[in-house]
Amino acid sequence: MHIRLPGGDIYYVLQKLWYDQPVRTQLIVVVAAINLVAALVAATVAVLNTRTATNVAMDASVEVAERFVDVTLRDLARQKKLDNLEEELPPLLRHLRHVRIMFMNDSGRLVIITPDGEAPGINQSVAPNWFVSLVHLDVPERKVRILPDGSHPVIIVGAPGDEISEAWRDFLSLAVIWGTINILVLIILYIVLGRVLDPLASLSKGMRQLEVGEYGARLQSARVKELAVLTDRFNTLASALDVTKRENESLYQQLINVQEAERREIANELHDEAGACLFGIAANASSIQTTAGKLETERAKRISRRAGEILSIAERLKAMNRALLKKLRPGPLGQVELSDLIVELTAGLQSHHPDAQIRTTIGRVAKSYGEDKDLAIYRCVQEAITNAIRHGKAENIHIDLDQVEVANGVGKTNEVRLRIADDGSGIPSQQSKGFGLTTMTERVRSVGGTCTIMAEASEGTTIRVEIPINQKKDEPTAPARAPELAGELL
Repeated sequence: MHIRLPGGDIYYVLQKLWYDQPVRTQLIVVVAAINLVAALVAATVAVLNTRTATNVAMDASVEVAERFVDVTLRDLARQKKLDNLEEELPPLLRHLRHVRIMFMNDSGRLVIITPDGEAPGINQSVAPNWFVSLVHLDVPERKVRILPDGSHPVIIVGAPGDEISEAWRDFLSLAVIWGTINILVLIILYIVLGRVLDPLASLSKGMRQLEVGEYGARLQSARVKELAVLTDRFNTLASALDVTKRENESLYQQLINVQEAERREIANELHDEAGACLFGIAANASSIQTTAGKLETERAKRISRRAGEILSIAERLKAMNRALLKKLRPGPLGQVELSDLIVELTAGLQSHHPDAQIRTTIGRVAKSYGEDKDLAIYRCVQEAITNAIRHGKAENIHIDLDQVEVANGVGKTNEVRLRIADDGSGIPSQQSKGFGLTTMTERVRSVGGTCTIMAEASEGTTIRVEIPINQKKDEPTAPARAPELAGELL
């Protein structure tokens, strides 16, 4: 039958508490427990030996005292000094150990003779009561009759107090020595285990680095054979992951480059071919409409209406073509201000999704940070808004773009910070990032930045992008824009 706690079984609580401790602490506790058990066993044996030795010493002391007292009384009797025992007997018997000698004088007063240097009393000891109770002696007692009439006997009682005191002092000395040695052993063991198990702490730190994607982590080879195997295997694993990461980054970069090249090619085709064709269709339709409008026949009027419809369709196709061109290739990067590109992008997305409110705040950013970085920022905004509306069903999207100065340990540097937050459904914890978010992360990483995606189910998504820049002295920055709704720009 187990004792129950509000949170569960106490056994499992203690088990969890034990296994939550470091290995070094567990080993120290185990060694200390073993030493404690050994000390208890040794103390038990010492108490038993003390009891036996004290009993033997008491019996021997009382027997010796009995013989000596008998001889002494006989001598006093021959000298006829028995009438003055109170004065004659104590000097002769004070050298006896572990006994107390008592007799009644002529006036009826009890006289107690104690050994030299000891206080009067039968069982007085400097040992604590619990130690005395553990020893548990039966105090022997003997009587010697005063000769010749046998009156007024001399009583000899064993006095183990001084013997127990000696045993206690020996026991206390051994306890102090044991405690000191045990503490020194535990301290040395703690230090040694710390050095031996230090590779485990390094291994744990290295695993955390691998967990966050720092595959460049390496461990020093341990001196302990078993731990050296673990560190070597870790370094091999980290190297393999690092190579795989670099290969994946290269593949993603190639994919991004191919994607941008295809978009550029499609944009060129739409601009050169489709655009020219649509222009020709619109021009011909307009010409037909103009020519037919000069005629008064009913047939000419029908032709003019048909030509007008064709012209209207051509204009819509031209508008769609321009929108596709902007989506595929955002203007002349590096020539148009980055802030204008972002505002134009958000305004276009707002027009296509009127149910979502897209709010844009642009700080003092440079006109351009180079084609690669401008494109990375542009694509992040484009992909984030598209995902928020299409997958997250977001109703409110906030975009913050700014350039800040940060300390890097050796000085200060500048970086572009982009934050896109929405109130959509977020990303379920068990669902991995899609191709779009992965491409976004790799695109930002390719320009030396970091992309952090924080998404919880039903709590929206927040994307933070930080890209370091080396702004030139003559590179102007665009003035800060107040927060504005992208839909108001249309």
